[in-house]
Amino acid sequence: MGSLAAQWPPSDARRTGNAEMIDFLNTAPPPSSVSVDPQTELDKSDSRCGAFRTIAIQYAPGQPDPWIQRKLAVFICFGLGVWSFYVVVGRVCTPMIQRRSSTGYSRGIGAGTLVIFVVLWLMFGWSYLKMIMTGPGFAKQHVPSTITPSLFSPPSVDLVPYSTFTQNPGDGVQPSHRHDIGSDALGPDPSEFAPVRNVVADLLQRTISNQPSSSATLPVRSQAEGKKRADWRTIERPVPQIEVGPRWCRFCKINKPDRTHHCRHCGTCILQFDHHCLWIGQCVGWANHKFFIIFNFWAMTFTLFLLIFLCVVTANASTVDGQVIGLLAVSALFALFTSMMLFTHIHLILTGRSTVESFKGRDQHEQESAILQREFGLIGHYSDKRKVLARWKEEWGGSQVDARWRFGSKVAMWRQEMGLSWAGWIFPIGRPLGDGLHFDSNPRFGPNGEWLKRKDWPKGVV
Repeated sequence: MGSLAAQWPPSDARRTGNAEMIDFLNTAPPPSSVSVDPQTELDKSDSRCGAFRTIAIQYAPGQPDPWIQRKLAVFICFGLGVWSFYVVVGRVCTPMIQRRSSTGYSRGIGAGTLVIFVVLWLMFGWSYLKMIMTGPGFAKQHVPSTITPSLFSPPSVDLVPYSTFTQNPGDGVQPSHRHDIGSDALGPDPSEFAPVRNVVADLLQRTISNQPSSSATLPVRSQAEGKKRADWRTIERPVPQIEVGPRWCRFCKINKPDRTHHCRHCGTCILQFDHHCLWIGQCVGWANHKFFIIFNFWAMTFTLFLLIFLCVVTANASTVDGQVIGLLAVSALFALFTSMMLFTHIHLILTGRSTVESFKGRDQHEQESAILQREFGLIGHYSDKRKVLARWKEEWGGSQVDARWRFGSKVAMWRQEMGLSWAGWIFPIGRPLGDGLHFDSNPRFGPNGEWLKRKDWPKGVV
């Protein structure tokens, strides 16, 4: 390490090779007419990064995580499935059938329970195998690669007043390629519980929409500052800034279709990316989201059956079986987890959102609360705040900021994701509608995803 440090300038003495490599990976190419290849620049950094280069590349956004790291939880799930079969069949049902169970249950109860368990276990296994063997939809298989664009406009996550847009936001705007930098370049990384938190927050916001959140992110005006209180009629709503033009992924070298994001764990762009699921060892996307729903349904049913059955067995047994107790605890944990995932993802489907897209509503609420707190203060003036929220709601016709892909009825939304046949809603068969590249859009949004006011909606839209 001494020889490596000696090659660096004194100002970089505190920086490690790994940190420098990460800085390079997170930095977008400079705007120029010369095509810049990230891998070529990566090779040039060998002398600076030394032995840490291999580690940095291995965990770079353009490379998938190590295979064993991505698939370890899959082996754990297989192990839990085999263990549950051994405990229920070998230690609970078989003694009942042989009339030597400490519960005193009859042979008929043991045989009937065994049949129900095997059916549910097979459905759980079938849906899980279908889930892990069906890819999420890889964008590179459907979109041709392109050369590095010479011009780009960095994406922005800031919110700006609606008045900065024209009546037709796309008019007069020159499209430009955008390199994905920041969070999307590294790949969105929502946790397994992200949809649960976002759905709960969304429902709470609708329930208490007249009371802005207290989590301000902008400076708050106080009476001590001597500033005049704002007129509630003049406060403009913050809306997401829209970047016009193709979204170019510098790792996959493609122009990403709508709703496509780069997964940092899989190292590739995923169509209609939802999230990377630890328990299936891959992403949930357009091609396998329906199987994710079906798997969670059967997993919830299976674990709830185990939970209830094992609770009854334990309560009536004259002896305590440690393995039964252990399986009961694991069943309770997974029953809670899969039920939350099932119902939140059903809600996301019916509202035309993915897990990643559900963050937009939360962020919008926080920005609106911050604006109100900046204008009226953290405490007080609740009447003016309610008037502002009511005016905003009226101006936008009640349309939600994250509803760009919500169209038609909830039945139409469900069929687009789960298919037309009811059998494909319960059993892991069939496929979703569409191609994962093109989606019907909400007419209350512009062609580039602009969140339109009611007065700008197309004629006939109510």
